[in-house]
Amino acid sequence: MRLAATLLCLCMVGGGSGAAIDGTWELTRIFRTGPAPAARAVPLDSTTYVRFTVVTSSGGWIGGNMERWYLGQLERSRLNGAEAEGRGRYIVSYRLKLPVWTRGESVAWMVGDTLRLGTALVPDADSIEFRRVAEGAPYPKTVTEIVSAR
Repeated sequence: MRLAATLLCLCMVGGGSGAAIDGTWELTRIFRTGPAPAARAVPLDSTTYVRFTVVTSSGGWIGGNMERWYLGQLERSRLNGAEAEGRGRYIVSYRLKLPVWTRGESVAWMVGDTLRLGTALVPDADSIEFRRVAEGAPYPKTVTEIVSAR
C-alpha cells in the first residue's frame, strides 16, 4: 500500500513524467545586442542572476521555485507555467519584486542540453541561457555576457 501511495505522489509532482525541463537550472549566459561584438565575464553582483527548480506534473503543468539575485540582493519567488501545445516550448510565469513589483511571462525552450528564455528577468537582455546544475550547488562568481553587433 505504501509503495502505491509513493508512486502516486511521484506521478502527481512529476517524478514519473521525466520531462526534459525538470530539474534545477542556473543562468550561465546573457545575450544582448550592442555596437560591437564581445564576450566577457560579468561579476554576479553587477547584474541580475537567476536559478530555478522546475517540476512538471501530468498534463504539462509546471511548478517550481525561483531564486533571483538583483544587484546583490536575494529574492525568492514561485514559478508556474505549462507546456505550449506539446512542441517542447514552455510558458513560464513569475513574479518579481525588484526593481519594482511586477508579474511576467516568458517562453522557454530546450537547445541541446541548455534552456533558453526570451525574458525580462535580466534587464536589457535579448535572451538568456541556463544550464542544469545540482540542487544546492554553490553560486558562481560570474555570468558570461555575449554581445552581438546591431
